[in-house]
Amino acid sequence: MDALELFWTFLQASFLSLGGQTALPLLRQQLVDAGVVTDRQIIEALTIGRLGTGPGGLYMVSLAYFALGWIGAFVALVAITLPPLTILPLATTLRHQLLSAPFAGAVRGLALCTSGLVVSTTAFLIVPGTADGVNSWWQAVLLVAGVALGIEGKRHPMLIIAVGAVAGVLLSR
Repeated sequence: MDALELFWTFLQASFLSLGGQTALPLLRQQLVDAGVVTDRQIIEALTIGRLGTGPGGLYMVSLAYFALGWIGAFVALVAITLPPLTILPLATTLRHQLLSAPFAGAVRGLALCTSGLVVSTTAFLIVPGTADGVNSWWQAVLLVAGVALGIEGKRHPMLIIAVGAVAGVLLSR
């Protein structure tokens, strides 16, 4: 995959996503199926994106780096920045139409569909034996425990993250 194809892939992903990890299903399909990156590299890019400060969608820059080095990272950064910068002036001029009930319903429907795609892609990446390099039962157990403790809401999120990190270090040996 050359820089122009990578730019087009990340531009589509950014334009069709709602932010954060909602571009993940499209990126996984286009990059892993083409043999440009592996599932393990996607997980590493997501980890790098979560560890860094800033928007959650910056994992895409790490993913592009895995695909094409520094050129890929720069191309992805430009590609994921263009849609928000072009939509902002458009949204300002169409503000009254954007507040309509049909548009709000369309956005809610899109958000629900995208959430389903993100959940299914994430499940594929963590279910033992399905993704490249990810086949440990304990990862799925940590996910379920983290979600259960997070939904309960009685513990501070940093405590859950710290326990998960320590368990991951201990169990990955």
